[in-house]
Amino acid sequence: MDTFLFWFLLVLIAVATGLLWWVLPAPLARAFLALERLRCGLRSKRAHGWHFLEGGKGEPLVLLHGFNADAHHFCQASRWLRAHFRIIAPDIPGFGDTELSERSSLRIEDRAREILDWLDRMGIRHFYLGGSSMGGYLSLAMAREAPDRVRALWLLAPGGLHSARHSAVFREVAEGRHNPLVVRNRADFLRLLDYCFVRPPWVPGPLQRFLVARGQRSSAQAERIFDAMRHDSEPVETLARNLSVPALLIWGQADQVLHPDGATVVQTLLGDCESLILPAVGHLPMIEQARTCAEAWVAFTESRARATTPAE
Repeated sequence: MDTFLFWFLLVLIAVATGLLWWVLPAPLARAFLALERLRCGLRSKRAHGWHFLEGGKGEPLVLLHGFNADAHHFCQASRWLRAHFRIIAPDIPGFGDTELSERSSLRIEDRAREILDWLDRMGIRHFYLGGSSMGGYLSLAMAREAPDRVRALWLLAPGGLHSARHSAVFREVAEGRHNPLVVRNRADFLRLLDYCFVRPPWVPGPLQRFLVARGQRSSAQAERIFDAMRHDSEPVETLARNLSVPALLIWGQADQVLHPDGATVVQTLLGDCESLILPAVGHLPMIEQARTCAEAWVAFTESRARATTPAE
């Protein structure tokens, strides 16, 4: 190849990469997410108007992400789950790539029924159910609504408690300051990372800008969803009381979003609950300690399966 042409193409590639990296981050961000799904054995799909991730084999495990997140929060844990379960992780309407209908109620109980209806349309009747933060709150509401459909619950620092001690984040919310969970700019995003993790994961620049832009576009809607959870929905104290579905509860001891003392409250409410408190872990243990959380869940479900299998 001619030397001039070689250097011209090299410069052209560098300029194009720089343009994508700094000016048009969305294509590179989507590529980063696609690579993460590929590494973790998940595929991006759409059905009945919802975006979701799916992978693995076995009995269905429905995984619900937290507030202002999306299904990719369960990618890393899926590496150790996919050999045991068929993973179905939807973007809950209003987050990720699933749009919120203007007619949708934002109350947790109604949103739980909406997810159950979507699972019906997917042909999924009985399933294991896991949820992080808001997703844990939704999981408890789904189990309250349809306990016969949920084989077991995997609760990762579930939200919705009214009697637990206020965390650093909820002290700010209670004092009427800006809600740290709602992202309006890059400073908000970086601050939220510090709140959610003891050891924040590396987030590539294009993916940061993509997530910040998405947060900016949906910030008003996110505020409405948060307010409906906080003021218009039944608390976990009502939804979880004497619930008979077996549950594994995992909480990071250094959680600044939902105070880890909430674990004691949840365990007291549920009729059949095992708990695991992870030291030096923040609000998203399935990201910060993905393998530990996944293996604990697999061990929990296998021990329950052995306990209910008749001896030969």
